[in-house]
Amino acid sequence: MDIRKEIVNKINSLPEGALPEVYDFVEKIAVGSEGEGILRRLQKIRIIGPPDFSENFELYASGEKKFE
Repeated sequence: MDIRKEIVNKINSLPEGALPEVYDFVEKIAVGSEGEGILRRLQKIRIIGPPDFSENFELYASGEKKFE
């Protein structure tokens, strides 16, 4: 059996109340794959850190330098 049929079988066995959540999940996947690309999504990531974070990333990543 292919994966699409397995997914449909699983969906068909779900209670009616679970279907809106499944629909929302599938909709998010569909929009994500056709909408913005990975680079656009990565641009939205914001990192909060000290002013010298990019210059001393290795020190922060290793734990040699810490920030509050």
